[in-house]
This record gives sequence, structure tokens and C-alpha cells, in this order.
Amino acid sequence: MAKLTPEEEKKKKAIFDAMSPRGQKHILKKGYDEWDPFMRPKEPLGYKLRQEAKGEKISLESGHEVYERFFAERRITDYSAEYVKGVLEISQGLFRDLDSYRGMYDFSRWYEKWQERQENKEESGS
Repeated sequence: MAKLTPEEEKKKKAIFDAMSPRGQKHILKKGYDEWDPFMRPKEPLGYKLRQEAKGEKISLESGHEVYERFFAERRITDYSAEYVKGVLEISQGLFRDLDSYRGMYDFSRWYEKWQERQENKEESGS
């Protein structure tokens, strides 16, 4: 956690003191020094999509959000657990810019274009 100013430290203590004993116990279990009561909550994807529909610029913060966006836009009705697992895995890999997933992505794009060229050759009779 980032270093807090003395004023922020006072606010942090006041927030902690105002909490229920159960909430305090939860914070102490994780570590009071690591606790950041000023951290902004993550915005849900639905909210971000509404912002984008209004023309506002948004940024996705995780591979999981990319995964959720994919399923929100595709509206796939019949997919297997393996399909879902694959989408989640590649979305997280691409978001983290891992080479193996970048290679799979590049190959998939090439393969789609190659298939289109093959179909065009068959249609033209070559």
C-alpha cells in the first residue's frame, strides 16, 4: 500500500474505529497496515458498457473483463465448458501480453484469412 499522509492516517483510524468488531477483526486478520480504505472500487462491466454506449472512453482492467465482454457481445447459446475455459484462458493471456497467447492469437487471425483465401479459390474454380 502507498504511504499515507498524517491526515489520511487519521481518517483511516477513524474509519477503522467506526467499524463493527467483526469488520475490525476481518481487517486485522489481513493486516491493518495493508488495508487501504481509500481504494476505489472496481466498476462492473455492465456500467462500463453503458458508459461506452454513451460515447465515453473506457478501459478494461482485466482479462476477465475482456472475457465478459466477449460473451456479452457474442450471445452464444450453445457452448461447452471447454469453450468457456478456452475463452477465459486466452483472454487473460492476451491481456497480460504473454507470448504463447499472442502466438495463438496471431495464428488464429492468419488461419481465418487463409481459410477465406481457400474458399475464394474454390469459388473461382482455381
